[in-house]
Amino acid sequence: MRRIILLAIFSSLSISSLFAYSVETARRNGAQAQEALVRSRRVLHAWLERRDTVTGLLPRTGKQPAWFVRDSAADLYPFLVMAAWFTDRPLYHDTMHEILRNEIRYSTRVGMLSDNVLPGGAGFADRKLDLDRVIFGSCEYAKDGLLPLTELLGRGAWYERMLGIADDMIAHAPYVSPKAGRIPSLEAEVNGEFLQVLSRLAYCTGESRYIEQALRIGEFYFEEVIPASGGLPAHVWDLEKTRPAAKEFRLNDHGNEIAEGLAELVLYLKQTGNPAYGKFKKPLSDLIHYLLDCGLNRDGVWMMSIGLDGQPIDSLHAHCWGYMFNSVYIAWLITGEQRFLHAVKRALKAVTDKPTYLDDPDGGGRGWGSNAYSDAIESAIVFLNRLPEERTFRVLDNCVSRFLARQRQDGIIEDWYGDGNYVRTALMYALMKSRGCWLENWREDIRLGAVDGDRGILVTLESEKPWRGLVHFDYPRHRAHFNMPVNYPRLNEFPEWFTVNSDRLYEVSIGQEKQLFLGAELVRGIEVSVEPGKVITIRVAAWEQPPYGRK
Repeated sequence: MRRIILLAIFSSLSISSLFAYSVETARRNGAQAQEALVRSRRVLHAWLERRDTVTGLLPRTGKQPAWFVRDSAADLYPFLVMAAWFTDRPLYHDTMHEILRNEIRYSTRVGMLSDNVLPGGAGFADRKLDLDRVIFGSCEYAKDGLLPLTELLGRGAWYERMLGIADDMIAHAPYVSPKAGRIPSLEAEVNGEFLQVLSRLAYCTGESRYIEQALRIGEFYFEEVIPASGGLPAHVWDLEKTRPAAKEFRLNDHGNEIAEGLAELVLYLKQTGNPAYGKFKKPLSDLIHYLLDCGLNRDGVWMMSIGLDGQPIDSLHAHCWGYMFNSVYIAWLITGEQRFLHAVKRALKAVTDKPTYLDDPDGGGRGWGSNAYSDAIESAIVFLNRLPEERTFRVLDNCVSRFLARQRQDGIIEDWYGDGNYVRTALMYALMKSRGCWLENWREDIRLGAVDGDRGILVTLESEKPWRGLVHFDYPRHRAHFNMPVNYPRLNEFPEWFTVNSDRLYEVSIGQEKQLFLGAELVRGIEVSVEPGKVITIRVAAWEQPPYGRK
């Protein structure tokens, strides 16, 4: 017998669930999501107007027309692809693939590894090949851009591009550690980023070469760098002198990636029963404990950097405060140590209580701009997905409103590649407000919002003009796209909010009409039409649990 979902049945629901079922809340979420999508589309079109007339590639900034792999490719282009997917599908299928084709054509220099390209078809920006520069830029592109694209959209052309980069980073790794073997870099940032790529490709493909390279990097840090650097992963390592070349560890961006990379590796080893897990579990736990001992300010938020003696170098708070907590949360998933989970909860409370961390993360006037806001906002979104707190959601809404308003009339934000990060944050926020639902045949006048319910969600749709299209629902992308058994927090992650399983049944109520759908049908999209001045409500709830035939 079908279960009927009535808004009047509230007796078993908490006050927060009552709030979640509010149509007005869903409509408000729809207005917030609409603004984020509209602004993202305007950024997309503003930057596409700046493509080079010969190469078709994007500039680094408004005044620097060259395509920089670590910037244009890593931080701008991938998120314009996402904006096109959600707001301008013809552009996605045409122009965004054309840019990928041109990027491969003009920028690949060492196998599938890329270098910076001058405008006008003038060739590479640097005549002399610097393998460190090529590896760094290519790794940034893979981790910051291609991983999120694959996570959000699935295994398409950008996934294949990432495989090519990963394979050639392994093939051309220029350094040889006496204990660990061949590694791609002596910098914590590059190695940390590549560990994240390798761990996820190992889940995804099952190919041994990815985990073998990840193990070499893990051994390099756990057995060489960290023991010789006072218990911390030195930012740069001197291979000849076997000692740190820089006596600091950066808790902020451009350094903290190594902590998450190592944590992802150890989690992979645990999940797959790899024998190396036994020797890496304690070193990871020790590292996270030590970072919590010396890297936090009095509010429990990360400082910018510390010395290898554990003393602060730059005690200003890290604007990407959540990035390092990804590794702490992963360590909790691995070990179950409650200190790790409590540290994450404490930080989330701190950024809720003090506006400085979310509403003014600009480094006390250091000129970080919108990029600092992006990192701070995304840190909150990733952890609110796992540790929801109503008060933090409200604080975040106020912060995002001011953040989105930074856009200029011409669609540009700050006239540099960091405008792509603005789009990433806006899209992440829009999907939070729609609980992962999105529209095919989207228009700027459409509002799609959603709120959580007891066993599902309530979705609202409204528009200024007649509209017909498909409403798509999210699914466990971490499993479907990367074959990951655990949905752990990740850098540049697009969190999963309300997800459906393809082989489960769901009751869908559109107005007064009820129907059963497979999860796979909800993912593929259900057709809905909207008339001006009317609010369409869609209630989706899991229809009991299988086996269904016995009921």
